[in-house]
Amino acid sequence: MTMPRVLLTQRHQASSWRSFLFSFTVHLLLIALACWVVLRYATPVRLETPQSMVVAGGASSPALGVKSFSQTKTATLERAKLQRLTVKNATSGCVVSSVALPKMKPGGSLGASGQGLGKGGQGHGFASGLGQGLGTASGFTGKPVLGATIRAKKVAVYLDCSGSMKPYLDHVNREIRHQFPDADVFRFDGARVLAYEKEVVYGRGFHGVAPRVHEAPTQTILADLTPYGHQLQERFSQACEKGSLGAWLDYMIQEPYDALVVFSDFQDGVRIYEQDSHRDPRLIYSDSYYHPVNHGRALHYPWEQRWLERFALGQHFKGPRLYLFTVQQEPQPILLKCVAASGGASTSVSWLKQKPAVEAR
Repeated sequence: MTMPRVLLTQRHQASSWRSFLFSFTVHLLLIALACWVVLRYATPVRLETPQSMVVAGGASSPALGVKSFSQTKTATLERAKLQRLTVKNATSGCVVSSVALPKMKPGGSLGASGQGLGKGGQGHGFASGLGQGLGTASGFTGKPVLGATIRAKKVAVYLDCSGSMKPYLDHVNREIRHQFPDADVFRFDGARVLAYEKEVVYGRGFHGVAPRVHEAPTQTILADLTPYGHQLQERFSQACEKGSLGAWLDYMIQEPYDALVVFSDFQDGVRIYEQDSHRDPRLIYSDSYYHPVNHGRALHYPWEQRWLERFALGQHFKGPRLYLFTVQQEPQPILLKCVAASGGASTSVSWLKQKPAVEAR
C-alpha cells in the first residue's frame, strides 16, 4: 500500500515541471515576437544639434529643443518665401532682434510702434519688446495728393484763407478729402510764424505781451471736423487767429495726427521779435515777402529745436510728418527743416494758377 502512493506522488511532480517549462517557453516566444514587431515597425528618431536663437534682448542662447526657422521650414513656409526683419537700436546701431517674417502682400508696411503685424496695428507680436515696433505702420500706405504721396491714417490740414489763396481752397479741399475723408481741415488767415527768441507767439508756452499783427476770424467749417477736431478748434482757435500757422503747428505737433498738411503761398514768412518788458516787442528778423528785416538772427532758437525734435519722431511713426504745398514761393527754411526731419514732403502746386477758374473752383 505504501509503494504505489510514492509512485503516484513522483509522477504528479514530474508532470507539474513539464507544464511549467511548456508555459515558460510559450511566454518567452510571445515576448520575443512582440519585441520583433516593435523593432520591425519602429520609426528611427533623428537627433538634431541644438541651434542658437537670437532673442529680443540681443543675446544668443541654445534653442533647448526648439528648431530654428531654417531647420523647420515646411512646404508652406517655403512657398511663402520667408523674409528677415532686423531691428536695430536707435542709439548704438546694434542689432537687437532678427526674425523671419512671411512675405507681405504689396501695399502692406511695417511701422515703429504697435502690437505686432496686422491691420490697424493689431496682430501677432513676436516678443514683448519687438511686438511694440511692428504694427502701427500697418495701413500707412502712401496716398497721392496734388503730386505728393502722404503716408498717414489721421490727417490735420491748415488752409491759408488769405485773399490770394481763396481761388484754390475748394479744389484743394476736394483733393484731400478724396484720399482722407476724415481729415480735419482748419482754415485761418495767412501762414505766419511769429516767435520771440524762446517761444512761439500764442503757442503752447506763450507768455508776455504779443506783437501787434493782423488778425482775422477763423473760416473753419465746424460741420466738416471730426469730434476730436471740433474739440481742438474750440481749444485754440483764438490762438491760431492771432498766431496763425506758427501757433497752429506749435499746438498740433503734440496731437495724435500722423500728418500735418499746410497749403499756402508762404509769403507771410517767419518773424522773430525781441521781447522787452519795458517796451513793445521789437521785430529783429523777418523773411516775409512783404516786409523783410534782418537785424541779427541767431542760428538756433529753443522753439525751433523743439519742433525739429518732435517732427523727427515722424520718421518712426511716433509723431506727425509735415507736408507743405505752395502755389507761390518756397517755404521758409525752418519749415523745410521740419519736413526733412519728419520724412514728409514739400511740393509746388503753382500749376493750379494755370488751371481754368471753373476747374479750380
